[in-house]
Amino acid sequence: MCYTKVVDMEVIAMGNPSKTAVSEVYVFKGEAKASKRIAVRARDFYSISYRYSGKAYFKAGDVEFFSEENSITFMPKNISYETEVLEDTLTAVAHFKLDRDIDFRNPAVINADDKELVHLFEKLLRRNRVGSPVNFSMMAAFYELLAKLDSIDPTKNREAIPKKISAAREQMLRSFSDPLFSIDTLAENIGTSASYLRREFSKAYGKSPIAYLKDLRIKNAKILLHSGYMSIAEVAEQSGFSSTSYFIQVFHKAVGTSPSKYREETRSNY
Repeated sequence: MCYTKVVDMEVIAMGNPSKTAVSEVYVFKGEAKASKRIAVRARDFYSISYRYSGKAYFKAGDVEFFSEENSITFMPKNISYETEVLEDTLTAVAHFKLDRDIDFRNPAVINADDKELVHLFEKLLRRNRVGSPVNFSMMAAFYELLAKLDSIDPTKNREAIPKKISAAREQMLRSFSDPLFSIDTLAENIGTSASYLRREFSKAYGKSPIAYLKDLRIKNAKILLHSGYMSIAEVAEQSGFSSTSYFIQVFHKAVGTSPSKYREETRSNY
């Protein structure tokens, strides 16, 4: 499933071709491993990408969305955003510039079940010739892709992630290291019921809030263990676990080894 803020398709369409034209296109196929969230500074080009596999999270201002398998992501120029590769991913990407600025301010994701879209991205990649000063064949394929995107109904997109659920995730990111922090407390803080939080959070982020909270704590524990500066008990406390024994139990189940062995293995490979 793909959740996104529904935006006008003008964001994706290039508008009236008599008023603007594509001046540059750079096409490539990219792979990325799952990684932590990073900040991307505003760039002077637009981006359209097709995701063959994997899943990535984006946040641009108050717009928060996922790009998943068989989806197309549009990012406008001059916009800073945060992204996190949640699963190893493979994408076909086109970075492009226009001969004049147009008011494309909103990022967007489109569900791309149409096989013709995949074909058009593949055609674009095949016609790409690195180092060629002029490539009308590739430019024609790119305009063909834009024309196809222009015909897609934006109302087929999913609803935006509810603000309370987005706020719940942000609070979780800030407070996961507190052992007293719980899902019931979180639901109370954002002014909703625990059942609503569980249902909508799972729908938006693909896992329950409990599982998401546990993953945050385990990820933090891995970082602290790798640093080698803290004892197992200190790592447990700093990662939000109520006791060392419970931390060891949860860590072993999630990672497949004990915290002490994990620390030894990661430090020896450093």
